[in-house]
Amino acid sequence: MNTELMPNYLINVDEQLEAMLLGSVLNAPHLTGNLLKYIKKPSVFYNPRHQAVYKALSTLYQQGDPIDLVLVNRWLQSNQADNSIDAYYLSDLVNQGHLTGIDRHCLQLFKLAIKRYLGQYGGELRRKAMEPHTDPLELINLLTADVDTILGAISSMQEKSAKDFLKEVFNDLEDKQAGRKRGLTFGVTDLDDRVGGFAPGNYVVLAAGTGMGKTGFMVHVIRHQCLVEQNPIGVVTLEMTGAEYMARLVAAESDYSNSQLNRANVDIDTLYQRTQRLVNMPLHIHDKPLESVELQYIIREWVRRKKVKMVVLDYLQLVKDSRYPARIDRVSNLSMDLKALAGELGIVIVAISQLNRDFEKRKDFDKRPMLSDLKESSQLEQDATAVLFLFRPFKYGLQYEDGSADVHTMELHGLKFRGAQPTDRHEPWLLDYDGACNRVARFGSLKYGRLTPLSELDDVDPQF
Repeated sequence: MNTELMPNYLINVDEQLEAMLLGSVLNAPHLTGNLLKYIKKPSVFYNPRHQAVYKALSTLYQQGDPIDLVLVNRWLQSNQADNSIDAYYLSDLVNQGHLTGIDRHCLQLFKLAIKRYLGQYGGELRRKAMEPHTDPLELINLLTADVDTILGAISSMQEKSAKDFLKEVFNDLEDKQAGRKRGLTFGVTDLDDRVGGFAPGNYVVLAAGTGMGKTGFMVHVIRHQCLVEQNPIGVVTLEMTGAEYMARLVAAESDYSNSQLNRANVDIDTLYQRTQRLVNMPLHIHDKPLESVELQYIIREWVRRKKVKMVVLDYLQLVKDSRYPARIDRVSNLSMDLKALAGELGIVIVAISQLNRDFEKRKDFDKRPMLSDLKESSQLEQDATAVLFLFRPFKYGLQYEDGSADVHTMELHGLKFRGAQPTDRHEPWLLDYDGACNRVARFGSLKYGRLTPLSELDDVDPQF
């Protein structure tokens, strides 16, 4: 598609602002750099004569020539066929040019040009959408790229100075000290105290082997955010249906186990009474297979329409992307996209990931997870603000040196934090995990928690 800004509509036009902006630069030639920093195309101006004056200013500035009325007029006379642009016209612009700070006026003019462009773009998009052989995903890709280009241009116009960022740092510190501001918490005391909650823009990877309780752990986080913090949360579940995911929340809320719900071994009236809080919880679930482009669109819409603060992806390796046949390329590019999306939208994205099965080959005492156990580890580790692992010793017939560690023991490892101290591999946080009802409770911290084989395994409830 042609992404040139075309001033073809009479709406979204402010010719007086255009004249005042150009006149201000002619009055104060040192502002030319500011003008060119924000407005990079003549077509941002609607009036053709204003476009011509912009071209003169731009050319002289880029050539390193002085800028004054005489030189601008000389360039116009040599390069323009419009005889109405003369010294008198330029003097009239100067008389209108009394703007003191032109930056915000440049941004306003650019926004008007974008609205004119979008009107034309919509017609072009509609024409392509009606063509029988148009690939809709390719059209979405094209639309996303064009919109990102526009947003990138606006973002560059709104760049902040070191002073602006320094002010943000101190304001943030003051807000935290006064208890007015905190990141999104997981409802796990040790983790929340260590990082102060995850800030908007954070990208968190939660990884574990099969059957370690990833979904149960995230059910705890979702309940905490939706029911305690009252924050809208989005969940993309690709391993189970939305109803199955919701059933996990019902079990956590009702005291009925997953097994009891599966067998319908419940009292419906009691279940109904215990789950009233779930009816209006601000939770949004998508459970259909999808491509990377669709995933990003859904997240954008959740943020725009539902004001979602956190998105959980369960799990990373199941998202499709026809552009990348190799899984390592697919996952790596998705990870980079999710990191960028979290920063752009100002939300927290939690991506659940599987572990390589190689960790199971390590000796009994060394099965605790490491960063290298991540599938496609280098890219995920590089992108993530934080990398969390779950590990349950009992699953591998292990206990602690003091003989503790049972079926409910869950270790939470924070092996990467940006801006906080990671946990030691042998001193994880301990959680009490009720797998039957998808509940997590604080158990304590583990000191020198070396693992040894269990001398004798007890019978284990298959739900765990």
